[in-house]
Amino acid sequence: MIATLLLLAAAAASPAPMPREARAALERAAKSYADGAAHSAAFSQTYTPAGFASARKESGTVWIQAPQRLRFDYAAPDQKVFTYDAGEGRFYSPGDKQLTVRKLTPEERARLPVVFLTDPDELANGYAIAIEPGAADATRLKLTPRSPRPELAWLSASVTSDGSIRELAYEDSAGNRTEFRFETWRKEKARPAEDYRVTGPPGTRTVD
Repeated sequence: MIATLLLLAAAAASPAPMPREARAALERAAKSYADGAAHSAAFSQTYTPAGFASARKESGTVWIQAPQRLRFDYAAPDQKVFTYDAGEGRFYSPGDKQLTVRKLTPEERARLPVVFLTDPDELANGYAIAIEPGAADATRLKLTPRSPRPELAWLSASVTSDGSIRELAYEDSAGNRTEFRFETWRKEKARPAEDYRVTGPPGTRTVD
């Protein structure tokens, strides 16, 4: 009897199994971006504050490179650069001549496209992963944190049949929503590590 109760308790504490289709999509994405090349795409980003109908729209070019390196070059409406490598995010604003450097929380890292370079089982430990209706040529996933997190209420993504990320969206607990759309992924020669640790020109003020 005691052994049965222990088994039931362990089963209740274990994460629900990931849908097979979701696992296959995550594995496709990890395989697609984990080859060491610099994968680039044009992107558009839309930020909609909670309770507002209007949204701020930005666009530019993104690069993803294994193991977990990321660079966003924003071109419109303002030029700026965001890079991520080894747990550290860097944001350079030419207009302000300022560089912000900070370690990102797990929730902040989860909102970056490099989340798809994470092992699917590791993702399943932190998130309930489900399939949502989407386009016929893509799998739409929804990741919901297993424990409440103020910085991330949910994350959704659309993974195509070749493993490319077409869309990425997330919302925080306050209802603020950010959506990315990626167009025409290209495989380029690997970029040097310093490209993923933006510093800014001489005279740039650094804020930690």
